[in-house]
Amino acid sequence: MPRRSARLGERAPRRILGIRVTAILETLAFLGGALILAALLPAEDRFLGIKPHPFWIIVLLVATQYGTGAALFAAAAATAALLVGNMPEQELNEDLYAWLLRVTMLPIQWLVVGLVLGQVRDSHRLERDGLREELSTAREQAQAITKAYERLLRIKDDLEVRVAGQLDTLRSTYDAFRSIDGKHTADILVGVATLVRAVIRPDQFSLFSVNGTGLEVVATEGWTVEEGRATRFDPSSPLFESVVVRREILCLANPDHEALLGGEGVLAGPIVSQDEGAVVGMLKIEGIAFTELHPSAIGNFRVVCDRIGVALDHARRLERLRVPPSEPRPADAPVALQRESVAEMG
Repeated sequence: MPRRSARLGERAPRRILGIRVTAILETLAFLGGALILAALLPAEDRFLGIKPHPFWIIVLLVATQYGTGAALFAAAAATAALLVGNMPEQELNEDLYAWLLRVTMLPIQWLVVGLVLGQVRDSHRLERDGLREELSTAREQAQAITKAYERLLRIKDDLEVRVAGQLDTLRSTYDAFRSIDGKHTADILVGVATLVRAVIRPDQFSLFSVNGTGLEVVATEGWTVEEGRATRFDPSSPLFESVVVRREILCLANPDHEALLGGEGVLAGPIVSQDEGAVVGMLKIEGIAFTELHPSAIGNFRVVCDRIGVALDHARRLERLRVPPSEPRPADAPVALQRESVAEMG
């Protein structure tokens, strides 16, 4: 009972020998008042001539209100109040057993009735406490289900937003890939900015081309050449050797690549022409949000570099088909187209 009362937020009643203090006080107060009233009446038999006896009131009330323990106490207290100092005399024609039966009949009835009604009360209390316990458990379960439902609802909303965002990302990525499917090299280089923004989402990036003297910047976004960043890497630089010679993807998260990048970027990768079998450029990311730099982002960066190389090969093949055989092709034509794209992307 104390555990259940504490769980239900109730204050446990005070008890003496398992009997509630209020039951003891109510019994003593009633019997005390009854004895005072009996002393004021002319008859000195303490209501023995009244049928039913007034002490039945407290026995029945305590039994139905407080249970078996309190009922037995009330019956014992009523017996003491009735017989102590008021023992009926044995009549001349009455044997001992008849006299004992007459004296103890009423107390025995109080004990039996108190025991029966007290047991009924205790069973009702146990059932009530069980129902309260089940109600408390049901409320806790309902609260847990409500919280779980709200959590699932939030997850569902987040998933809907995420799926919608992924659909938008897929659509924008598809459009970005189409933007570099141009028929001219200059058109492809202009579309590179759209592709990089859609797939990698960097804050700053740049595009370099390979010429006879190393890597030279042809386009930037998010920063300008006046900010002091390197715009050219000669063949002896670690970045040129790693990206162009060894065709490595460099990432700042790798301690071995940090020194190779030299503080000039977060990601760097080669743009390879499959037709020529050589590196024709480099894509470099100088600034990107921390949440966007994850393993899949590095994979996406590699795909973007490869896709730019494929698009350049396709465009150059179309350009060669359009140029008459007799018309000379200057060796610096790709660089000229790249130079032209700087003005268009800027």
